[in-house]
Amino acid sequence: MDWTTTCKERCNVGCRVARHMVLATCLLVSCVFAAAQQLPAGAQSPPPGNPAPRTTAGPITRPVVIEIAKDTYFINEFGMDAQYVVVGEKRALAIDTGTGFYDQKAMIERLTKLPYDVVLTHGHPDHAGGIGQFDVVYMHPADVEAAKRLTYEGAVQYGEMMWKTNIGYRNVWGYTPADARKFTKQPEFKPLAEGQIFDLGGRKLTVYAVPGHTLGSVVFLDDKTRILFSGDAANGNVGATATAVSTLLRGLLKLQKLRGKYWDRQYTGHISYAGTIDAVSQRLQVLDDLIEAFRSLLRGNAKIEEGRGVFGRSQKVAVYGSARVGFNPDRLWEPGEKHIIP
Repeated sequence: MDWTTTCKERCNVGCRVARHMVLATCLLVSCVFAAAQQLPAGAQSPPPGNPAPRTTAGPITRPVVIEIAKDTYFINEFGMDAQYVVVGEKRALAIDTGTGFYDQKAMIERLTKLPYDVVLTHGHPDHAGGIGQFDVVYMHPADVEAAKRLTYEGAVQYGEMMWKTNIGYRNVWGYTPADARKFTKQPEFKPLAEGQIFDLGGRKLTVYAVPGHTLGSVVFLDDKTRILFSGDAANGNVGATATAVSTLLRGLLKLQKLRGKYWDRQYTGHISYAGTIDAVSQRLQVLDDLIEAFRSLLRGNAKIEEGRGVFGRSQKVAVYGSARVGFNPDRLWEPGEKHIIP
């Protein structure tokens, strides 16, 4: 059966072919484009006092799963975030737990029967919101407290905020507040650190710290596929919000030096953002533009524009090429740091 034709007929959302032969192996787990919308097992109603759940929704009622390389899966959680499952010969690794609007544990265990670890790129709600599904998660110690403060009510609110941005969700994604999952426990947190290696058997993923988006932001480099799983540490709109500009710049330069020798594709925490279901890696030029944008801030000749974030907040951004980066004008350098542009 030709699944592409079937899915188009069901939901009028076309899957577009991308580069690298990656999307030729595109798969949708458990009939992602199912016509019927059903609450997942364990889903709870929104908290008391909230408006009644929306009943309007787009046609795609489950996360989309795409095999971006052999034994390497991208999970698109309703356009809100990107998660990944990397499978080796002996173990697997799940990267990020998303916002918590579906049964991620069941999804991982359908993709692999191997034992697996769960790691987080950082502690924001759209990347750590599903941690309550797991007994143990790995994350940088600097972000653990933020992850512990995440709530079910916050997940519901985040999902509605994304729905109301009007950038494609309503016509594509079929989630509602009733899909947010409620957890009764927190996992055990184990630390991630620079240079830490997850040996999966036949492939290894190495951890690199890139503080800036959060203090504990990390990325994972896969030696087999040469993919950099970068979370939000190096997106085209990343801001130096948790550190000085100089600190984030040094982290980006570290990634740039590794490129070519160790990696040549970058999958972020928001591939297929909003209403698109493409699964194309971030363009390599974005990293170079980010570096020049932050350097221009330290030089004092940055092109500054007034911009608005996804949720409408006004902010000043430095613009260079494809990069639009946020910054704190009072924190370009770390205290006592010599003003030598890296």
